[in-house]
Amino acid sequence: MKRTILFLSLLLVFSCKEKAPAPVTTPACNIGSETGVNNAYKLEYQYSASGLPEALNVSVKDNATGQLKPAATIQYTYENSRLVKVVDADVEEKLEYNSKGALTRLTVVKTNESAYVNYTLNFETDDNLRITKITDSKGVQTTIKRDSQGNITETLTVNASTNRELYRIVLSGYDNKKSLYDSFKGWSVNVLEYYADYIKFPLFTTSAGGNAGKRTEYEAGKAITEITYTYTYNTTGFPLTEQSLTKFLDGSGISTYSRIFTYPDCK
Repeated sequence: MKRTILFLSLLLVFSCKEKAPAPVTTPACNIGSETGVNNAYKLEYQYSASGLPEALNVSVKDNATGQLKPAATIQYTYENSRLVKVVDADVEEKLEYNSKGALTRLTVVKTNESAYVNYTLNFETDDNLRITKITDSKGVQTTIKRDSQGNITETLTVNASTNRELYRIVLSGYDNKKSLYDSFKGWSVNVLEYYADYIKFPLFTTSAGGNAGKRTEYEAGKAITEITYTYTYNTTGFPLTEQSLTKFLDGSGISTYSRIFTYPDCK
């Protein structure tokens, strides 16, 4: 079964003696909630005493009443301040790291989608422990390009056997503010989307140059959508609102969306 929050993707980190893990930078803000336009959904985060997000309560709008209704609770487990397990109803994902703290593998341990039982993603990282390449157990591979600030500028997903392009995302217009992902302490990959899409959209950047103003998506080498974003920010530099305008490049029209974020414990 697809993960409960799949709908969000439709809107949107190495001697003889082992070294101690590198400390995780504490963000200035922890995100409290995210709400879709017209209360389409609401995500509410719960944190441990150490400041790590340990649960996510998902509510979805009941069209009959117009009210938000609880839909799921997703649980996060950590070791050495790193995310190692995600449980969302009938789905369980395991994350593994090397001695330097770099993410090396994600495995879908449990799911009722037979095609994704024991599905794995293997990660390669740079000296800053940022993901540079992902190869999955289905023979698909994604490479990630960054600019000098660490912003993701392109992800290219291909069939690893034929090198045929499957998907590409090009990002530009970063605003030098805080990224939403800077608020997720202990995470090195975006686990807020459907796991089968991780190989296609490994878009998780922290401590870089903020949020992209433009995103162009390609399928099989052809541009299909162009999305522009505008934001408002709190005094700490984290986004309070995101508005997006999607242009469908087949000429079928445009769509708009917006999200609101809260940070109750900004310091």
